Amino acid sequence: MIEVLYRPLPLALGGVFFVALFLGLRRTRLRSHYLLLPATAWFLAALDEWYMTTYQPHMNIRIDALFFLALVVAMTPAGILLLLLHRRPADWRRERA
Repeated sequence: MIEVLYRPLPLALGGVFFVALFLGLRRTRLRSHYLLLPATAWFLAALDEWYMTTYQPHMNIRIDALFFLALVVAMTPAGILLLLLHRRPADWRRERA
């Protein structure tokens, strides 16, 4: 299952999803920029996977994939939780004016 998802196109689509979610929520959520953390992780993993499949297809042992997969797994829930659990300050209307 992981070999189907860990390809350049699905990884890039994951990054596009988080950027689209950021663009959709930036007017309503005060801290929607936290969604750019998982988007960056997904795009970096897609770039690394594209490079490895294009320029080094003979590589069988992929230590770099372990790092980027851990980065995606750590940043995706962290970005979502930071978006959902962030509290607005009590005087947020005065800050915007």
